[in-house]
Amino acid sequence: MKTFTAADLHFIAELSSSNSLLRELWKKEPFLNESYALASFNQTAGRGQQNNVWESEADKNIAYSVFLRPRHLSPAFSFVLSQAVSLALLETLQVETGIHAEIKWPNDIYVEDKKIAGILIENELQGKSIQSSIVGIGLNVNQERFSPSLPNPVSIFQLCGRTHNLQTLTFALHSRLGEAYAKTFTREGQTEIIADYHRHLYRREGFHSFKEGERLFRAKLLRVLPGGQLELQSDEGLIRSFAYKEIEYLI
Repeated sequence: MKTFTAADLHFIAELSSSNSLLRELWKKEPFLNESYALASFNQTAGRGQQNNVWESEADKNIAYSVFLRPRHLSPAFSFVLSQAVSLALLETLQVETGIHAEIKWPNDIYVEDKKIAGILIENELQGKSIQSSIVGIGLNVNQERFSPSLPNPVSIFQLCGRTHNLQTLTFALHSRLGEAYAKTFTREGQTEIIADYHRHLYRREGFHSFKEGERLFRAKLLRVLPGGQLELQSDEGLIRSFAYKEIEYLI
């Protein structure tokens, strides 16, 4: 596994989507180096999960994507990669800004009830292995105001009351992602990632409100399964697991 270095990180003045541009580069260059990363502070058409749009004010936030070849992970148990990336983001926020964040399943980064970062991982499968992964991260840094149409965004500036150097934060994130990714190569490392992920889950204690279709219910979080499904126990004692988008938190 290649160590993530500053030389792998390439800054682009403006792009539509860091994930999309990195995918185009990989299609043109099939032997693209693992840990090759793109970052921009002006992303004009960012994407989130399930074709959601990631809005970002120019020169205020970070759009980052890194190319990986996690062939050591089977598709059925690849969620550990998402967990590792989430934890790297938490550590970056804690060390670089002093912000304590949590992971809202599956991989949104929350401070209390507001979203400060999102993750989009796109896997290319070949047979029983993952041929490649593009890990995209959007991090709200210096933006002071957000569109009223967005449900609950927050930025580092709003929480800390001061601006942060975007390039410094990006280098720090890139480095910590490399450290987190390295842990996915060993059983011990994966066990550590899974345990840390569960410790940092948003609303991990007590009963909370959820919505499944039109049905509202209250449940407590039991665990996240190896395939990424969320296992809940309702206040009536029923235990069920849910895939992403099958339920939503009520915030």
